[in-house]
Amino acid sequence: MKKINIIGVLSALILVTGLIAPVSAYSLLFFNPSVVESNPGEQPAIDLIMEGCDAGISGYALYLVLDNPAVASFGEITFPSWVTLNKVEHINSTTVLIQGADPGKLVEPGVSISNLAKVSIHALTAGYATLRVEPVIIDDDRKGRYDPVSKTASIVISGAGPSPMIPATR
Repeated sequence: MKKINIIGVLSALILVTGLIAPVSAYSLLFFNPSVVESNPGEQPAIDLIMEGCDAGISGYALYLVLDNPAVASFGEITFPSWVTLNKVEHINSTTVLIQGADPGKLVEPGVSISNLAKVSIHALTAGYATLRVEPVIIDDDRKGRYDPVSKTASIVISGAGPSPMIPATR
């Protein structure tokens, strides 16, 4: 009988297990709705949501950026009740830094989706703008850090307003 090297077998087992282990889920930052249609003078609101926050959220800092300040600007930014410490800092006409913390651990590990903020947009004039989120830091409740993928939202401001109903003639 051949002698089997136990260390070699264990090393191979660890390697194979590592190769077939499932890929961990990713985190995603996105806006809901992802397309906002509005008229000049209106102030639509968009939710900023994080999906894949299974380890809870202890705090975050995020830049919100509007790429066309002639078409749309930031209005009021509000936070959900679990964000008991929060701050909004206007960096310039296109960028806002939002910060939030959950010292009470109200967003517990195991929750897979969470609302981070509600962003109000001032619709200024007809045109298009893109709203994006750039994460600075998002910490979980287990002393870890998320590295989320981010999606944008499209802002469409019409110039004509709603179309009036025209009665059909016979």
